Amino acid sequence: PIAKDILLFGTKTCPNCKTAKIMLEKNHIPYVYVDADESKEVTTSYGVKKAPTLLVPNINGYDKYDNVSLIKKYIESESKDE
Repeated sequence: PIAKDILLFGTKTCPNCKTAKIMLEKNHIPYVYVDADESKEVTTSYGVKKAPTLLVPNINGYDKYDNVSLIKKYIESESKDE
């Protein structure tokens, strides 16, 4: 993943991860999905401990949204900007 991509970390069995994907797609927010189980090194390198976690690039690195309600708040704040 490139540093300017929005990253969504999740697992195959996580229902909230599916919800997060649907919300992002419905709001036309492009993201790169990272399977936390299959990409343990990548997941650890970003300090991700929960699924779903959305990482949004900022000037200093990433803003971290580590549950569905925080991801939803981020999406709502982005949708207002349009």
